[in-house]
Amino acid sequence: MSALGVGVKLKQIVAVSGAWDNCRVLHSDTVGVAFEVERAVADSGGTIETAVSQIFLPWTSVKHIIVVEQAI
Repeated sequence: MSALGVGVKLKQIVAVSGAWDNCRVLHSDTVGVAFEVERAVADSGGTIETAVSQIFLPWTSVKHIIVVEQAI
């Protein structure tokens, strides 16, 4: 699999262990892809905050990736 560029927006990435939507590539090489995903979380008081997770997946775990189309 060829490497994805840093900052590339992903509509979806699906792996054996789960799926993530609206991600951004942090690093990609021949071993795998590291990406960042933001999600809204609420505490017991109802306050909504944004949590950011950084995830690394080896290519052997990736089922498919959908890249966001960008007009040039």
